[in-house]
Amino acid sequence: MKRRQALGLLNLAVLGVLTLSCATTRAQQPEDNSALEPYALNMPCPKLTGEQSDWINTDNKPIVFERGKVYVVEFWTFGCINCQRNLPAYAKWHKQFAKQGVTIIGVHTPETEEEKKTANVRKQVKALKIAYPVLLDMKGENWKRYDQQVWPSVYLVDKRGRARWGWIGELGYNGALGVEKMTAKIKELIAEKPPKEDENGEAKQ
Repeated sequence: MKRRQALGLLNLAVLGVLTLSCATTRAQQPEDNSALEPYALNMPCPKLTGEQSDWINTDNKPIVFERGKVYVVEFWTFGCINCQRNLPAYAKWHKQFAKQGVTIIGVHTPETEEEKKTANVRKQVKALKIAYPVLLDMKGENWKRYDQQVWPSVYLVDKRGRARWGWIGELGYNGALGVEKMTAKIKELIAEKPPKEDENGEAKQ
């Protein structure tokens, strides 16, 4: 039997410091985040699913994880204040690392009825001046594939297509220094050698 991906389930088990509100699955963080670090992962990253029309800022071209490139996959929804506070970090990474083969992907999985309206999401992406690719996950298919539990959640995907680092909640909440710490991890992934391919074109581990 193929091992089921459990990125979202794993991230809660690893951290153990986040609590969930009874009324929502948006991250409620502790008072002191200064000791928080990116948590290590080493598992295949599920492919993103969606129609061509579900993609924003890609000319409707679906993004497929390519060998030799680094990706930042972040789950968000526009009405979530925790998610909004992370947006400047993603914009910074997009500007800083795009020419180094890093692609930021915002997977918008809605929670409220207003967030479930495609027109509202497109309007907010424009209003928030988001320039990197956004995938409309309106039915939560990618949310389920990644076994997500909370907004926002961020994953760094390496050149082999493996999720290597994760972060839950606001990157900069109460001195967490998540932007700086995750930026350092992105640089580490960029510096890694591209995977070698065997004669069948498959990447070697």
